[in-house]
Amino acid sequence: MESQSTYELVRTWASAGGLVFMVVLFAGIVAYALWPKNKKKFDRLAHLPLQDDDKPADSKKAENGDTDSTETGR
Repeated sequence: MESQSTYELVRTWASAGGLVFMVVLFAGIVAYALWPKNKKKFDRLAHLPLQDDDKPADSKKAENGDTDSTETGR
């Protein structure tokens, strides 16, 4: 009977500790995301997918001299 009550005590403390840990972790992530110092970085990263390149990806490789070894006949 003693081991069962010890198990329940450890389980209760572990679940409570896990909850506290997750709440603190969540608050830390939100604070990092909303920190004023990081605003420029996150704004730049938010607009990155919207940037339009004028040249297709294949022409960029050709300009850099990169060639794919699997391409034949070119």
